[in-house]
Amino acid sequence: MEKIKILFLGSNWEALHTLKVLFEDVRFSIIGVITQPDKPVGRKQEILPTEIKLFCNENNIPVFHTLGDIERYKEAMSIFEPDVILCKSFGEIIPDFFLSYSKHGAINVHYSLLPKYRGAVPIQKAILDGADITGISIVKMVAKLDAGPILSQHTEQILENDTNQSLRERLVKLTGEILPDTLYKWCNGEIITTEQDDSKATFCWQKDIAKEVAEIDFTKLDSITIDRMTRAFIPWPVAWFMYGAIRIKLFAVVLLNDNEIIQNAKDSKIGELFTTQNRLFVKSADDKILEITDLQEEGKNRTKPIDFINGHKKSLLSI
Repeated sequence: MEKIKILFLGSNWEALHTLKVLFEDVRFSIIGVITQPDKPVGRKQEILPTEIKLFCNENNIPVFHTLGDIERYKEAMSIFEPDVILCKSFGEIIPDFFLSYSKHGAINVHYSLLPKYRGAVPIQKAILDGADITGISIVKMVAKLDAGPILSQHTEQILENDTNQSLRERLVKLTGEILPDTLYKWCNGEIITTEQDDSKATFCWQKDIAKEVAEIDFTKLDSITIDRMTRAFIPWPVAWFMYGAIRIKLFAVVLLNDNEIIQNAKDSKIGELFTTQNRLFVKSADDKILEITDLQEEGKNRTKPIDFINGHKKSLLSI
């Protein structure tokens, strides 16, 4: 059996997982990988390769950097002769001419049920909107953003406690299970694509999860919105609020259903942090009480509420 030659475009841990799955599948041959160049990492800003590049070096897979340069893409076309291009979490805008130079085009893995949530942050936006389901769309790439014909789609339930991270991890795992067969069938002419209905398209952008968007004002936001924001913005940018002059990152909240505490806190002000039984609470704009269970003061390590309480006893309301 002649192996299907794949040129892989990807850069982060999600892409690495997908690359490993395809690399280990005997039906495919990874003839090259285009990934982001080495970048400064950590406080020392040490220049390090991506995990994908390290994996490629260990397995003798040629690595190429396009750097968003059209001439570099043209050079890549002269080097690689793939049957298909597979793109997963790449991080660059790919020139139109590059999408169609391989025999079976360029295929992208997108984490929504297209045409809903075209764009950069579909998982976060689904959580922010309170969606019950999301999924994976495997699509042929075209010039228009995430608008290509669909090869296959697979749904995934969004759990009530899902964060962007937990849901993403499940979708990445599911990608490894469904992508190889889909890609193999596509390259063997066994798939008839489905065109997207552009009239039903919705969009999400990087600005939807900007740091300033992640600010929580307990006096203006209801408990449902606060919970969704907290879960959607993990691990980045992380929801945050101001406690006096201190910026505090918020990693987890729980809607309280303890009637005794609710009754004792009936006279607390909206937006005011208070404590009881060594637990930390706040009242949201809809007069609901949220327990803060995981937080981090700016300039300090991530901590549990008891440490925050001990450090701010004089300024916290105790009930």
